[in-house]
Amino acid sequence: MKVLISGMVPWHMGKTALEFDGENALSSLWTGNKNPGLPEARYKRIWPYHLAMKPFYHWASANLEEKMRWKNLWFYDQWVKKQQLPDDVDVVQCPMGSCMPVFDLAESSGRPVLKVFESMNGHPTMQRGYWQREADLYCAGFTVPVGQRVWSRMNREIARADCVLCPSTYVMESMVMNGVPESKCFLNHFGVDTHVFAKRRESDISPTPKFVMSGNLTVRKGHQYAFAAFKKLLKDYPDAELHSFGSPRPDFKYVLEQWKNQPNLYLHAPVPQEELGCYLSSCTAFVFPSLEEGFARSLLEAMAIGLPVIATHESGATTLLDEQSACLVPSANVEAIYLAMKLLCEDSSLQRRLGESAYCKFGKKNNTWRNYARRLLDGFGERLDVLRHNVNTY
Repeated sequence: MKVLISGMVPWHMGKTALEFDGENALSSLWTGNKNPGLPEARYKRIWPYHLAMKPFYHWASANLEEKMRWKNLWFYDQWVKKQQLPDDVDVVQCPMGSCMPVFDLAESSGRPVLKVFESMNGHPTMQRGYWQREADLYCAGFTVPVGQRVWSRMNREIARADCVLCPSTYVMESMVMNGVPESKCFLNHFGVDTHVFAKRRESDISPTPKFVMSGNLTVRKGHQYAFAAFKKLLKDYPDAELHSFGSPRPDFKYVLEQWKNQPNLYLHAPVPQEELGCYLSSCTAFVFPSLEEGFARSLLEAMAIGLPVIATHESGATTLLDEQSACLVPSANVEAIYLAMKLLCEDSSLQRRLGESAYCKFGKKNNTWRNYARRLLDGFGERLDVLRHNVNTY
């Protein structure tokens, strides 16, 4: 079985392609980004899309870059339409928004090819709704920078796909709630780079309460609720700290103005993975109160280190964690986040137990990108057999 991966941008799919190649299961990777390290025969760069986006990578605002990422889909589509589907391809796998022209190639090939839609977030209807709702509350006048044409396209891609790849139970539930048959969904959580995010030692942990978040600052990820909860925690623990690593997105500009001078709240730019891994090891807990997510890889990285987790169902956490292994909180709930932070400050034995639980649930096993890729190949193989059987039957 051979897989073709194609996407205007690859997200994590360069890692997937490398692991597929190691399993002798990769036909090719097509993307606008640089070659992640594949043999040249199994990589094609989508130059028209890359060149169309180049003016927006470094000099444009984040909001404009996001808009143009989708407006330039035309260059991606036109490039793919001129390609031929390699003869060895059994599966095409594309991230949301990148599927249409590749599915066209698969369907016109005249042979059974499994079409996989990879969802990086929840169902498009829910993703857009949650994001715009929070923007209406916290950044009046902001409009989600993904046009209706793109959301409609994603819905059509889901309808055409033979398989919808879901990184979390939340994503899978959002698909089913919006009419996608559960049998069409394939649940598979991401992996981590275990040489970077390895289990911490007891001596690494700071004696001072120290909470951490990572990822772009955006209202969709719920930073505003974590910041408000932390302010409340300072009344009980004045020496507590909250460190947030990530770049602010345009929908967060008003929230940022409100919180940038908050005592003991430290807003850091993104840092290299190795540096982040070391920093996570010292913290009391990882806070991730996202209102809409696929499965935050930063959350998995924290779990691989053995860091207690305060997170929502919508973050993807409940794919692997339950009430006994994490502090699960309702979305958009300041009081619940505050109480979880306070509880971990008060109870060091709970800190240790939840950290060990997080590590055992994810960090201890099945947590590498190779594990992730092998689960994909097993699942694709089963679904491809069914597809071929149905084609031969009819």
